[in-house]
Amino acid sequence: MDAAEKNLTRRPKSGISFSFQTTSKGGNLNEILNNKPEHPLSALRSPLSALSLICVLFTPFNLQAEETGGFLGFTIGQMDFDYDVPAQFRRAGVSLDDRVLAWKFLGGYHFNEYFGAELAYVDARKLPIKVSGVTLGNLDLSGFTFAGVFRYPLTSQFNVFAKGGGFIWSAEVEDTRTNNAVLVESDGISYVVGAGAEFEVIDNLSLRAEWERLDADGSIDFLSLGVLYNF
Repeated sequence: MDAAEKNLTRRPKSGISFSFQTTSKGGNLNEILNNKPEHPLSALRSPLSALSLICVLFTPFNLQAEETGGFLGFTIGQMDFDYDVPAQFRRAGVSLDDRVLAWKFLGGYHFNEYFGAELAYVDARKLPIKVSGVTLGNLDLSGFTFAGVFRYPLTSQFNVFAKGGGFIWSAEVEDTRTNNAVLVESDGISYVVGAGAEFEVIDNLSLRAEWERLDADGSIDFLSLGVLYNF
């Protein structure tokens, strides 16, 4: 061993030894010092990665926007009338059919995911009034309903709802023997309650199935199916 080698292996007098360990990455000291950790935002150097991050950040805002907004719709179905014909008329053979086709236009606004308001125009025509089996007149009923609506989403596409409010109605009895001359007119303000379900088939378009109980000097059940356009 020559003198240079002896000097490299000689221990300091203090008894403290110095040693250098290589890293698993290897390389010289300049390479190790210049190997800085990757910056957290370095992934944004890829345009596709940056676009993905933007979509993730804005997803909550998009979902919130879809939970609010207006809607328009149309439903059609059957009204069941629970009207009692007075006994003296029944003895004379007067009867009233209890089912008739009815429809409604509706519109409203969802304030958030759960609460909204709804306004609808309801129309039922030509409910036959018979005497001894012969139709002598028709009952026509129409009016406006206004209600608060509570929705509960079961999935992203399916929700159930309940509602309650008022019913402003008018009714006419027409005499079919005299070119539908009006015999009796009546109107009033009463209540409406209801429940149903909605299923979104495509973006902004939903199917609705609904039951409503209305009152117009007698109980009326309205079962209907229809479509809603959300905007």
